[in-house]
Amino acid sequence: MKISAKRVVELRKSRYWSQSKLASMSGLNLRTIQRVEREGVASNKSKIAIAEALGVNVSELYINTSSSQYEFKVLEIALDRNIALDLNNPLVLELSTELNKHGQAGWKLAQIMVPEAIMGSFAVPSHKLLAVMQREIQET
Repeated sequence: MKISAKRVVELRKSRYWSQSKLASMSGLNLRTIQRVEREGVASNKSKIAIAEALGVNVSELYINTSSSQYEFKVLEIALDRNIALDLNNPLVLELSTELNKHGQAGWKLAQIMVPEAIMGSFAVPSHKLLAVMQREIQET
């Protein structure tokens, strides 16, 4: 289970410690501290060492999803032909390009909806898709 990299950084900075100081206090390698703060990935041994060095319970390092809030938006993506469920199809590449534009602004795809029902041949005679996008609201 990932820990909150942001939380580790907050706890370290609240003590006015550098990454080197946290590494020294926890007995871990500096590269380990850098990876934890960048990716939130740590072994159980590293989690315990970091928590002890910071004077907190290990549970305080985990991501608290209950406080996360999200904003949503719906994209209406117009298509001029039938959508085939083939990853190499130009229409799928077009969809990927459109979604990636929004992904660069921090939006993630939550769901895609097709206004009409899917037909037996795995093609949808539709001229649009609805893509529900979500993005975590950053606390300021």
